[in-house]
Amino acid sequence: MRPERIGIVGGRGRMGRWFANLFKRAGYQVEISDLGTPLSNQDLARQCPVVFLAVPMERFEEVVIQVGPLMPPEAGLIDLCSLKARQVAVMLRETTCQVVGAHPLFGPGENSIVGQRVALCPARGNGWFNWFKDFLDTQGAETVVISPEEHDQLMAVIQVLNHFILLALGEVINRQGLDPQRLVNLATPSFIRQLNILSRLADQDPHLYAAIQFDNPAGDQIREAFARAVSKLKEIAQERREEEFVQLFTEVQTLGQKIRKAK
Repeated sequence: MRPERIGIVGGRGRMGRWFANLFKRAGYQVEISDLGTPLSNQDLARQCPVVFLAVPMERFEEVVIQVGPLMPPEAGLIDLCSLKARQVAVMLRETTCQVVGAHPLFGPGENSIVGQRVALCPARGNGWFNWFKDFLDTQGAETVVISPEEHDQLMAVIQVLNHFILLALGEVINRQGLDPQRLVNLATPSFIRQLNILSRLADQDPHLYAAIQFDNPAGDQIREAFARAVSKLKEIAQERREEEFVQLFTEVQTLGQKIRKAK
């Protein structure tokens, strides 16, 4: 299976452009729709055998309602959103075509797909799922097949909690009035790595990060768990309960050993 044309709704956005360029380099004809493009979202749905959705999450359902009914059962609809359960459910509800949920686990600032991970959620039909997975594997990506529900549960830690901790770190540095240059001058290697990760937020879309925090159904639970952990650790430190601190530290060390083995 090789599509004559690939459609990308949101093809002028950063991730849409990234995948358009990837497909073009592989020899595919790519059509895009976006604000001000000659082709509309509906045009892509009518003309392209497979359509990718690279749109903001707040516009996702609206766009699926536009294109879904126009796509025949043999066509493929693949989304590139950061969340999957609701997105896949909407695509299944509004279409009769084949459906795949996909989440590129990297940003559009990456120069190559080689070694990058992409989560794939097969939802309806196998043809377009197999084509996209084979394409990614051939290009050197690492594909991870997962259910939409498990994906979102894990993303509550991988994205929601991760971003939450980074934002909290940045907020503390700002509110304490600390000089970033002095921090860098005195930083240990491990803290330099944290600052480097924090600095990458300067290149990200705050609206996307807000959607990741607000829309993940497991977000509230994971933030509450983090708040409880911080409160517990704060009490242990304030009251100098060394035995409890060592116990907690030892438990985290055990987790660290398991993570090393999982790499």
